[in-house]
Amino acid sequence: MTAIDPARWSTAERTAFEARRQSRNRALGLLLVALVLLFFGITVVRMVPMPGASEAKMMAGREADATVAREAAAPPAAEAVQ
Repeated sequence: MTAIDPARWSTAERTAFEARRQSRNRALGLLLVALVLLFFGITVVRMVPMPGASEAKMMAGREADATVAREAAAPPAAEAVQ
């Protein structure tokens, strides 16, 4: 297999290569923007209250989430030595 030396490319070959590279870069950029928008949309949808859910039920869920987070972050209680 022969190694490709970009220094020996003709102007037409270099132009074609740069056009392909630019096309791939645009496709990857659009994919990245689409993923960012998808994650942002998912985040917004999760933050919007569900229709029919009572405020007390939503607050209870948030308090339960906070309790779980506090318990997970708290260091284990030291056992009393007898």
